[in-house]
Amino acid sequence: MNSNAVFAYRKAWKALNTMLEEGRSYSGFERNCVFLNLGSSSGTKEPLFANISGASGLDVIDDGRSIAVVDWDFDGKLDFWISNRTAPRLRLQHNRSLFPNSFVALKLNGKTCNRDAIGARVELTLVNRGSEPRKVIETRKLHKTVRAGEGFLAQSSSWVHFGIPAGFEVAGMSVRWPERDAALESIDGVAGNHFFRVKQGSGKAEKWQAPEISLAELPPQPAGKRPSETVRIVMASPLPLPECSYLDLAGRKIVLSKTKQLTLINLWATWCAPCVNEMTGWARKEEHLDKLGIRILALSVDKPNETVGRRAKIVKPFLKRLKFPFEAGLAGPEFLHVLEVAGRAQLDKYEAFPIPSSLLLDASGRIAIIYKGPIEVEQLAADVTLLNADARTRHEAAAHFPGVWIDGPRPPAPTGMIDKFLSSGMPEAARKYLDQFTVPGAEGENSDLAESYFLVASELRLRKKHTESLQAYAHGLSLDPGKFRARQDLAILLFRMRKYAEAIPHLQTLVAEQPHIVNTRKMLGLSLFQSDRPANAIEQFQFLVKVDPGDDAARLWLGRSLALDKKTVEAAVQFREALRLDPNSSMAASELAWLLATHSDAQFRDPKEALELATRAAEDTRFRQPAILDILAAAQAANGDYASAVKTLDKAILLSQAPKNLIIRNQLQLRRKLYKSNHPYRGGR
Repeated sequence: MNSNAVFAYRKAWKALNTMLEEGRSYSGFERNCVFLNLGSSSGTKEPLFANISGASGLDVIDDGRSIAVVDWDFDGKLDFWISNRTAPRLRLQHNRSLFPNSFVALKLNGKTCNRDAIGARVELTLVNRGSEPRKVIETRKLHKTVRAGEGFLAQSSSWVHFGIPAGFEVAGMSVRWPERDAALESIDGVAGNHFFRVKQGSGKAEKWQAPEISLAELPPQPAGKRPSETVRIVMASPLPLPECSYLDLAGRKIVLSKTKQLTLINLWATWCAPCVNEMTGWARKEEHLDKLGIRILALSVDKPNETVGRRAKIVKPFLKRLKFPFEAGLAGPEFLHVLEVAGRAQLDKYEAFPIPSSLLLDASGRIAIIYKGPIEVEQLAADVTLLNADARTRHEAAAHFPGVWIDGPRPPAPTGMIDKFLSSGMPEAARKYLDQFTVPGAEGENSDLAESYFLVASELRLRKKHTESLQAYAHGLSLDPGKFRARQDLAILLFRMRKYAEAIPHLQTLVAEQPHIVNTRKMLGLSLFQSDRPANAIEQFQFLVKVDPGDDAARLWLGRSLALDKKTVEAAVQFREALRLDPNSSMAASELAWLLATHSDAQFRDPKEALELATRAAEDTRFRQPAILDILAAAQAANGDYASAVKTLDKAILLSQAPKNLIIRNQLQLRRKLYKSNHPYRGGR
């Protein structure tokens, strides 16, 4: 897969993940469906189903994922707990059926098998006696198995629940416990409309009294009590705020740097009434806030896309009237975008910050608490105390409900922030954040960051940010030198950028680890050749020719390396073999022609064949390549046709007028003087 395809593939996945973080649904506006099994129709074994979605009351527009079945209120009717990906995350569908049916519910307890009797199979026999008690009109046998797991992210109740149709009664029950060669155990004492516990080996069912549970509606909200307008989110694993900058009221760019002071970044606007109330309250309690040691930085979001001058004309008079005593500035689109990324990374969900919103940074510059809505000074005072408390207390405050941490919150890691930066198309910001997260001198801690550096480097490479990509790859490899794929990507990038000398050590490491990868060998051989190390290049191309004798490109480059190493005869052999494998190879023909036309040994030279090969190569390239025209001129001069050689070089010089061809043009002009004086060229290039 080429780099463009990889980029498009990643972009598609990122777009999907972004949609999910924004709370969108996989299912769109598709309603839940319920189908009733009507049994098989006459003449076919296929069952018929009726769509009873509307009648059942289950046809809600939820992004449903799983259903757990349980008799939640112990009324003998099975209820549904439905888990959704989006709100409501859980929905209880209470069964209010009025059919005159009965039930039997069993809780099995294993003794010699597993305690929960997972795998036990229960058989319930029902009879319908009609109007005559002694006459059985119909007999039915129902079967159920105790299972662990109930589909995707769901576990239904472990109670075995049988629905009993009207007119039927229980005639018997048996259990086959989950053991090898287990026999059916008959169970006595089972009757309809009761809950039972059945112990393995007891042979009887013991009635169990279900608790009285009411699913009444929630009590109304007490009069006069309003829900809080502020959402307060304490971070269990706080991450450093990414590098960002705002504008002061004079238009100067201010980088928000780390300090050892608690900092409250507040987003507000002049048109926001809750903001005015919040800022007024802070101004009145300036002395209290100063004692708390909190730095207040209030950033206006009024018209963020307007010029600084226009924004300042709105904000300055407002702050003056308010007599706001704290730092103030302007939040631009870039600053707001960084906060958006930070919010996604911390909460793994995108919800736009309302106005007002605030972020409380701890003394290490980490996002400790996020407030959505106005915040009172009293709450800030309590949170200052919280941030100074021990880790256990802070962790407990981060939980949404009481409980016990199993292994404690995970230590903060930059991977979430990096992922969000990459999803937002900001690999440079991701690289800066990684550097910000790196602990100087703590190589053990930093080694975990290597994979993130490789991801950032790969994204930078796909976006053609090659210099930044090289730096990220190099940093990642310094943390984890054994990452083969990352080193391979770095070597390929260096090779494509023609940084051959820098690519060589990486390619040598790759070849040493996996010597049979052909492409790596080719790149190493070419890099050695381009770095004027023909002897080392010969070794690589000889290996490739040995592995694949039909590789004409490997033979061509082996010949060029041999020629550069003054092994002319061996080089000619490889050029001839390359021509045999690919008779249309202009490169092989021109390289062989040069040797045959310019070699110092008269016994080796063959001017006639050289002219034939060079002419063919020039024709194939439409007389448009200066290097091949140079070879043709040398062949013409070797045959004594100096006038043609001069004309050919004149055309080559004309084609080499670009500044980058200055060295080549100078060489062509020197050879032109030689041919002008009726002398052929002898020796290497």
